[in-house]
Amino acid sequence: MINNHRLKILIWFLVRPSLYKQFVREIFSFVKRKEHPTLSRSKGALAWCEENACDEKSALLKINSNWEYHDFNKEFPQLVEEGFEIIQRFDFNWGGQGNISLNYSLAKNLNARNIIETGVAYGWSSLCLLAYLKEFEEGSLISIDMPYWGTKHEDKIGCVIPQEMRSKWRLIRLPDRDSIPKFDTRKSSFDFCHYDSDKSYSGKMWALPKLWRLIKKGGVLICDDINDNLAFKHFCESQNIDPIIVETFDSQVQKYVGIAIK
Repeated sequence: MINNHRLKILIWFLVRPSLYKQFVREIFSFVKRKEHPTLSRSKGALAWCEENACDEKSALLKINSNWEYHDFNKEFPQLVEEGFEIIQRFDFNWGGQGNISLNYSLAKNLNARNIIETGVAYGWSSLCLLAYLKEFEEGSLISIDMPYWGTKHEDKIGCVIPQEMRSKWRLIRLPDRDSIPKFDTRKSSFDFCHYDSDKSYSGKMWALPKLWRLIKKGGVLICDDINDNLAFKHFCESQNIDPIIVETFDSQVQKYVGIAIK
């Protein structure tokens, strides 16, 4: 017997043919969780983060002693204010701004031109990266975001991004596993990658190596919510990466992100 919630999810996927593959994955994932239940948070990952973490400004200096920290909210107050005004009209919550100042600072210090990110939601991270790219004639941001299953607000993805800033933005509305393989992993073409999509251990362990191959030498990959599980730690160990662990606060909620330099 299918309950009302599951029926709504089934209908949601059925009217979206481009997401049929993901629907099958979700079914298998649900079965595996039923057979092998796991904690949503890893004590081991949290302990590793706490032991090795530094603040955002210190993280930048670890990469390069000349790199400067930029507070996005202070440098672009009007963009931020307009973004919050848009969000306040909605009756749903897709989270906070994340580590937008760190992302903006990394892109600016890297002098990045080609950027890729996974996970968009309201579009705060996209906004800060597009605000940076606006300074240049060339450059682009590719964003990957599958609408969270069951959501009724797909049209609001990236809603904080003004229309005049979207000319350098390409939004791919597919899951990681259907979008990332479309890129030629033989070509390292991105200066900067921000990962903020599938937070599961298996999702990260699948995506991070593939995204890593797309990054140029000297480029940076930043991964959100690395305290959830040990995926980022294990990924770095598999690639012989010495990561930088950063303690950040999103709406006063403590979390950790990881930085890997290629």
